[in-house]
Amino acid sequence: MTLPTPDLISALLAQPDDADHLMRDACAVLRHQPPAPAPADPDALRAGLARIAPLPDKGLDAVHQRLLDDAPAGAATDGIAALLRPAEMAFDEAQEIDWAVRHWEACRAAGQLDEDLAADFGEYWRRLEWSALRRHLVLLGQGHAQERRLLAYIVKTASRYVALAPLKRAMEARFPEFFELGFTLK
Repeated sequence: MTLPTPDLISALLAQPDDADHLMRDACAVLRHQPPAPAPADPDALRAGLARIAPLPDKGLDAVHQRLLDDAPAGAATDGIAALLRPAEMAFDEAQEIDWAVRHWEACRAAGQLDEDLAADFGEYWRRLEWSALRRHLVLLGQGHAQERRLLAYIVKTASRYVALAPLKRAMEARFPEFFELGFTLK
């Protein structure tokens, strides 16, 4: 099963008030029918990184390797990452975390997580974000129609983790509009 399914995306877009119910149901299905682990595709990741900065770049090469090294550990979070951060839409981060915590607790209770993930939601969330990052880079490299949303997801994740600092710097150089801050007093 590929998550999120086109039917789920359509339902979420058509019935945003039912998102909580729809996502909880999708999480339950995911726990009972987890996707088969798939190895990370080095070339697809590299294509996504190349859309951000010309390669080779030592910093991005290190990020590329780190994402590949982390991929087997991320297999437990690949499905939930795809569900919570689809290219077609974005959820409020507080809602993403709520769904992720509920999913983590249910998977932990069912014995579906390794010891490290079962013991630490922070590590689970990091792996989830890195799983989503791998997916977003692959989609970006394929020229996905929702490029701006994918870039926003990539910025959000790259800005959080020291190991991804070269990716953040490359994003700042190529897409500074994602980093411009401003406010108004109304």
